[in-house]
Amino acid sequence: MFNIILGIIFVIGGLSGKLVLIGTQSGPALAVVGVILILLGIFRLKNKG
Repeated sequence: MFNIILGIIFVIGGLSGKLVLIGTQSGPALAVVGVILILLGIFRLKNKG
């Protein structure tokens, strides 16, 4: 569940330009990382039950 929440924060922050991925200074790259975290969180929730 933590991955999903953190992923949502990364996507919103990256697309709004408020947050950037360290080392790249890219907001869209952080949004991509956020989507990956969301998908990982969903995958873990599906396999847990």
